[in-house]
Amino acid sequence: MALADQSARERIRTDLDTTLVVEAAAGTGKTTELVGRMVAVLMAGRGRLDGMVAVTFTDTAAGELKLRLRTHIEQARRDDAGCTPEARRLLTDALPQLEEARIGTIHSFCADLLRERPVEAGVDPLFEVAPDDVARMLLDRAYDRWFEAVLANPGPGVRRILRRRTGEDGPRGLLRAALHALAERRDFPTPWRRAPGFDRDGAIDGLVAEMAALAEWASRGNPEDYFTQSLAELARFVDDVARAESVRPRDHDGLEADLVRFVRDWHAAWVGFRSAPNGFPKAELREKRDALKVRLDRFVADAGADLAPELRDELWPVVEAYDELKKRAGCLDFLDLLLLARNLVRGKAAVRRELQRRFTHLFVDEFQDTDP
Repeated sequence: MALADQSARERIRTDLDTTLVVEAAAGTGKTTELVGRMVAVLMAGRGRLDGMVAVTFTDTAAGELKLRLRTHIEQARRDDAGCTPEARRLLTDALPQLEEARIGTIHSFCADLLRERPVEAGVDPLFEVAPDDVARMLLDRAYDRWFEAVLANPGPGVRRILRRRTGEDGPRGLLRAALHALAERRDFPTPWRRAPGFDRDGAIDGLVAEMAALAEWASRGNPEDYFTQSLAELARFVDDVARAESVRPRDHDGLEADLVRFVRDWHAAWVGFRSAPNGFPKAELREKRDALKVRLDRFVADAGADLAPELRDELWPVVEAYDELKKRAGCLDFLDLLLLARNLVRGKAAVRRELQRRFTHLFVDEFQDTDP
């Protein structure tokens, strides 16, 4: 009985001049068909193994792919009915190339390109690839040096973070987490662009006023009711703000940090089922509280987007110091491999032409998991 997708499977092994993208559920045989297509290219004389690149997600998967390719080649050679003498010769010629075949992860392929062209890529010809723990250690070393120095004169973004007392490691941990996010996405600027039209100070003033109006009802409800208790939390926050502002002007950096912490801890979902005193519009107040919670959540998100570009600029020297530490250690991290290989191919026309000539076929397994 033929498979429902038999025609698609046949096309994979016969339509060798078309770039194909295969989408199917796990366990349906995508890798088997990829290997079959590689063998079909070899048998048809459309390409040699040393002109193919096969990329998969992990080193283990790459080793398994190489073993499967060897098995398929051996099986095809023994198929007297389906293998012509010329195809058998081509497969026999391919076997000695298997150990040197470009079958690996995208990172290993990029590392090979850089080692072949170190001058054009601007890398140490003897560079090592830093394991994740080593790369993290170097980044943290650069961060620790920067953090001790920046405390003497913090920029506006760092000042805003220093006011936050959240997380296990406080502001230091928040800044470290932001640095790691920046280092991991240092080629992708979009998340670090300021959201247009956000007036942080105006948003804070509006929220505090809205919180104060709702908090006035806390003393009029049933103190044993959970809903009233959630209003009491609002009232305590508003009272703290009023006390602070009785002795100094409004501190928007501090209020931003306080609002972020309040949103995290506030029991805004508490409903409460005890009866309300006469004149206490519980249903109406619940609607107002729920609307306030939405606006507070929106503020936290907008404030984060507003803060990110400042942090990016102030943390960027740490990324540069990290690059310098890697250079001294003669190593590159995994993202370096991708970025430098991309820059090499994009910026050096002669290198690009040579690679296009040498590599005639590219096969990507587990495409959804491969770094774009």
